[in-house]
Amino acid sequence: MKSLYAFLVLFAVATAGYGQNQSNVSAGIDVGTGFQQYAWGPSVLYHEEIGFNKAPWLKFGLGIRGWGYYGGRTNLFTKDENNYLEYGDVSANGLSFVIGANISFWRIDLGVNTDLAGLSFGSKRHGYYEKTTTAPGIGEPYYNTWLATSPVLVNALPLALKNYNGQSEAYARIHITRNIGIKLGYVYGQIAYATKKIDGNKVLLDDRQRRFYNTYGMPYAALSFAISD
Repeated sequence: MKSLYAFLVLFAVATAGYGQNQSNVSAGIDVGTGFQQYAWGPSVLYHEEIGFNKAPWLKFGLGIRGWGYYGGRTNLFTKDENNYLEYGDVSANGLSFVIGANISFWRIDLGVNTDLAGLSFGSKRHGYYEKTTTAPGIGEPYYNTWLATSPVLVNALPLALKNYNGQSEAYARIHITRNIGIKLGYVYGQIAYATKKIDGNKVLLDDRQRRFYNTYGMPYAALSFAISD
């Protein structure tokens, strides 16, 4: 995870020249974390925003986010929420392309952003498939057993679609100086796992699903560094 964050910092520095050559483009990097009692979600976000001469207070942007999520006891559900796996803890790391928008007044930016697509990875974890029923389904061989799973690798639009990893933010970025600020907000995310194959065969639950998810939300705080303006 540390190597991923280091890569993002180097990427931000390498691309700073682009932002400096565009009078209506600003760029920066946010380093922070979401936090709650039994989970936390660190992230590094490199972002570039472009404004309009006739509406300089409105900006749209793109970025790259390196993120992590580390949580305690969690149940992950299939899409129909009729089946689930129980975990002692969950974790995932990812790299995502981000889209966002903000409005500015005085020294404050109010904005939102969300992951468009990305990759995620993490340790293999075992989830317990607790199931008792009088009408067994395709998942019967795995009832009341521990199943090997890992984070879903390829992700898209996690704010809108189930079974994908990623994050979204609503925030206020407060500029203390020209180049340094603080960012306070709320992170809404999704954590998603998939079963590992056994002897080359997919492991499916009763609804023929092998992916499971849950959502989370937490307060967020970060330091913001302007690269260009």
